Amino acid sequence: LLFTDQTAWRGLSLSMVHVFVPLMLRGPSVNSKARTNAGFLALGLAGWGEGDLQSLVDGARGVQVRLSRLAKRKETGCHVAFAGLMLVGRVGGAVELIDSNSDVKGVHKLTRHVKTVLACKHPDAKPAPRQLKMEITTPEPQPVIFEEIDSQMVYRVAKNVHGSGGPTFLDADGWKHILCCKSYGKASEKL
Repeated sequence: LLFTDQTAWRGLSLSMVHVFVPLMLRGPSVNSKARTNAGFLALGLAGWGEGDLQSLVDGARGVQVRLSRLAKRKETGCHVAFAGLMLVGRVGGAVELIDSNSDVKGVHKLTRHVKTVLACKHPDAKPAPRQLKMEITTPEPQPVIFEEIDSQMVYRVAKNVHGSGGPTFLDADGWKHILCCKSYGKASEKL
């Protein structure tokens, strides 16, 4: 009625609605139940009716502080999840995790700006100093070591393999599926 009637509050009525709805419908936490939210709504309506706007605003600030802490924790959790995926070699999963938080999906178009930014991030290579280079010679493997490699050994090793696909684009889970899955019958054992 404040908006439709010619009162002194007419100019503020829509602004008050925009303030009223978030103040009243805020929950005490992200995981709060409907019954708890209803209790806070009743307290908020009582405070609004008594004109105690300061306590409503203070309560909303308290919720905002908790939500901002939760957002920081979630962002840290994203970093930890990314590092965990990279450590076990799940590069594809880590890239998907990054892309899920980005407005840009997939590969950027190679524009002049993108090329300049990439060039700044990747300076020209310099030759390594001589003292860092080590001459390493590896002896040729003896043919006898290949005698103990059989299908059971490959099966045991394949079950414990972790890593990304590399040039084959087939990660460790793909190799586990090919080498350890019983649905291929004897073909995986022969492989």
